[in-house]
Amino acid sequence: MAHAANYEWMSAKINGELTVESGEFPFSGTLRMRRDSTIWISASAMMGIESIRTRITQDSIIVVNRVEQSYLAEPFSEVAETISTPSLQELQAMLLGDGTSDHVEMQFGPYKAKIRYADIHWDEPTTFPIKINQKYERMKLKP
Repeated sequence: MAHAANYEWMSAKINGELTVESGEFPFSGTLRMRRDSTIWISASAMMGIESIRTRITQDSIIVVNRVEQSYLAEPFSEVAETISTPSLQELQAMLLGDGTSDHVEMQFGPYKAKIRYADIHWDEPTTFPIKINQKYERMKLKP
């Protein structure tokens, strides 16, 4: 990831494994970032059907779970405590790794993720809308 140090926009196809208390889950999807502004993630678990869409800004995080028809909308500061990441900029740096590898391994509190990158594009502006269906139930962070 040669452009990691000097980018305005970044997008990539991703795949990897997420490890949580109940086991390890493979995923694939898309990661898009605007430096110091926004992270968008769309992830699919099985058969390429989108299951999670996330938008993270300096102020907030929104996670839409299409499988469970629920969503999380919280201030970034509350989520930052849960995942031990104090800022959006630090989270973006973690997602980019050291810039020399095609993958990163991260730990957020009790969660671990291994993410591999493919088809990386630098400095191509992009957006990723987040729409919440009215029938979705709002989730809260667990205390």
